Amino acid sequence: MKEIQKRTLVLPVSLHLRETGEGEAESRILEGYAMKFGTRSLLIGYYYPFYEILEPGCITEEMLREQRIYFTMFHDRQAILGRWDKGEGTLKLTIDEVGLKVECEAPHTIDGDKAVELAKRGDLTEMSFIYWTNEEDSENCVSYEETDETTEWGAKIYLRHVKKIEGICDVTIAATPAYEDTEVKAREQQVREFIEAKKPEEPTAEQIEAQKREKAEREARAKEAKELRNIARELN
Repeated sequence: MKEIQKRTLVLPVSLHLRETGEGEAESRILEGYAMKFGTRSLLIGYYYPFYEILEPGCITEEMLREQRIYFTMFHDRQAILGRWDKGEGTLKLTIDEVGLKVECEAPHTIDGDKAVELAKRGDLTEMSFIYWTNEEDSENCVSYEETDETTEWGAKIYLRHVKKIEGICDVTIAATPAYEDTEVKAREQQVREFIEAKKPEEPTAEQIEAQKREKAEREARAKEAKELRNIARELN
């Protein structure tokens, strides 16, 4: 089942305005990383808290060249800054050892001017993205792992590994990157299912009876062995 997920990794100083040389016109190139590999997100959730990590290789050039991806402000399709259309368009996307790099010349629009000014001032420095993957494929797409860490309130912390992203809808400039409450609840539910799946199954009535019989037989054999040892001591 493919489920569209909004994912936001809080990565400091991941967006900036490209610097220009002396005498050059002011740059309008916005660049940064919408995704970074191997970087833990902030702690997400309360009852089943977890970190999320994008694994290297979770996105590929082949996958990107099948996508139409918009570069927006705040995930708002009315505030478009650029577009990637299967490798063409005004948005440039490249994958390197760090992650998914975004480059785009801001348009001469109200939103474009706003993005340039806010990036230049350092008011907007983070990015996020919307993607989808197969949440049910724990072998190839998404898996969970226990850690030795706990929260200050005593909850065990887990790691969510994103191993394969099947598609990307949107990369965006974010003012205050954070998971939406509904998204947190959905991820916490998956962590809970992971925990419960590891619990041993409750024994059936037949298994309980078999365990009782086995215990009774062990106790009878132990009692018999003790009696034989006592008899042996008396004879000696």
